[in-house]
Amino acid sequence: MNSVKSIFIVAALGLCLIGTSSCKGKSGQKDSKESETRTTVQTTLFDKSLPEIKELVEGKWELVSGQNTTQLCEFENTFIQFNGDKYVWTEEGKDEPGDLNWRKADTGAGYEAYLMDVFLETSPSYPLAIKGDTLFIQDCTETAYKYTLVRR
Repeated sequence: MNSVKSIFIVAALGLCLIGTSSCKGKSGQKDSKESETRTTVQTTLFDKSLPEIKELVEGKWELVSGQNTTQLCEFENTFIQFNGDKYVWTEEGKDEPGDLNWRKADTGAGYEAYLMDVFLETSPSYPLAIKGDTLFIQDCTETAYKYTLVRR
């Protein structure tokens, strides 16, 4: 009698596990594929076409830090929303919209890239790379800050 009971318990547990994993696969399948695609993107951006760059950086990003060889600046509650040729900079709850003014030009690092005006109009920057949900933007100033942003 105990062996029949044991077989029944093992079979019931097996059905529960199969049922649970199939439910997970069906719920939010599209969301997990989209999320997986975004988090698995690992590519340089400075060598991409402008439509590719716009597509990859579109969305809301939190500005985390800016760093060069001697300094590290950290940011809190600062966000940038990219949408094609426009951006919205949000800091301390205030939205400041602007135009990115994309243009292909010399970066000062020995190659050309699509520059944009997101930090300062007089100091353009360019999307450097994406690694998962992290975007790196390089500025073209003498300080050569590399900014780190995280997708939100």
